Amino acid sequence: MAEKWGRGLLRTGAIVLMLLGLAHTLSLVENPVPANDTEKQLMELTTGYKFNLAGSMRSFDDLFRGFSISFIMGMLVVGISSLTLAGESTAVVRRLALINTVWPAAMTVVSLHYFFIFPTLFILAALCPFMAAWLVLLRAAS
Repeated sequence: MAEKWGRGLLRTGAIVLMLLGLAHTLSLVENPVPANDTEKQLMELTTGYKFNLAGSMRSFDDLFRGFSISFIMGMLVVGISSLTLAGESTAVVRRLALINTVWPAAMTVVSLHYFFIFPTLFILAALCPFMAAWLVLLRAAS
C-alpha cells in the first residue's frame, strides 16, 4: 500500500513540475509594457545593448530568455522522466524521489533569495509531493 502511495506522490510531483514549466511559458509570449520613462529606458538597454560573449553578441534579454527556455525544458524533461520511471522497481522510484527532492529544495533556497513569492510557491508545490514520496517509500523499505 505504501509503495502505491509513494508512486502516486511521485506522479503528482511530476505533474506539478510539468504545470510549472507550462505556466512559465507564459513569460515567453508576454510583452511587458513599461510603466514610466525609467522602465522604458531599462527595457531598451536590456534588449538593445549587446555585448560580446566569447565571440557572439548577446543582450541581457537574450540571456534571460535562453535561461528561461532552459528552465521550462528542464521542468518538462524531469516531469516526463519521472512519469516514465514511476512504474520501475521500488528502489529506482525511491532514488528518483530523493533526487527529485534534493534539487527543488536547493532551488527553493535560490528562489527565496533571488525571486518573488510565486516561483517559490510553485517550486515548493513540486517539492512537497516528491519529498512525501521519498519518505513514504523509505519507510516502506525499512
